Amino acid sequence: ETLFGIEEAASRATIIEDLLSDAGQIAVWPALRRHLTPGKALYFSHGFGITFGDRTGIVPPDDVDVILVAPKGSGTSLRRMFLQGRGLNSSYAVYRDATGRAFERVVALGIGVGSGYLFETDFRREVYSDLTGERGTLMGAIQGLFAAQYETLREQGHTPSEAFNETVEELTQSLMPLIAEKGMDWMYANCSTTAQRGALDWWKRFRDATKPLFGELYASVAAGREAQIAIEANSRPDYRERLEEELRELRESEMWQAGAVVRKLRPENN
Repeated sequence: ETLFGIEEAASRATIIEDLLSDAGQIAVWPALRRHLTPGKALYFSHGFGITFGDRTGIVPPDDVDVILVAPKGSGTSLRRMFLQGRGLNSSYAVYRDATGRAFERVVALGIGVGSGYLFETDFRREVYSDLTGERGTLMGAIQGLFAAQYETLREQGHTPSEAFNETVEELTQSLMPLIAEKGMDWMYANCSTTAQRGALDWWKRFRDATKPLFGELYASVAAGREAQIAIEANSRPDYRERLEEELRELRESEMWQAGAVVRKLRPENN
């Protein structure tokens, strides 16, 4: 989702960085392409522009390095963790090594942006997994699961605060940190035996119910349909207005209004 043009002067390194969305890359590519003279490097933090080059028109010249460092998280999280002295893991890839120094450049950039560690990928695998993850468990699926459980609890007479606490707050404030610490089994081991039994009995049913949907999602990503939808939607002149309207719908839903109230009651906010 970001594209950086990196220029090196003969006597000193000069880095010119332009943060661009995938759709923004398409718009500026003709101008940027003219400045990619031999020996320079084109740095991506997402494999979108290169992998879907037939749709984006982004085809770099053969005499520049083309590299990728993709932090696995939001820019906000990356910056916060950098300031805390922590690192967000990143994937890296070398699409083209024109100078013989592409690997050195990509590792240096990975360190420079504050990566906790780097794992190897390629541009296609990065964008396929990233688009699937964003639409799946990282963002789309998790919101869908939240909404389904919250609505079920509300339909059965539970209050908004109770439904939100049992659906979102307990997960994000108590259980997710345990998963991050030592894994899912560690989280299970630190919950009641009743919770353990229910989770172990039900998780495969949720897997079986959703796996076909994930298969459909991955097929859509691999076919380029998700990329085309993103390009068309995000290139509209009224993109930001449409986005704000969709985000407002989420923000003003009962579940996330209840969430705003619950967050204010956290001890650190009082």
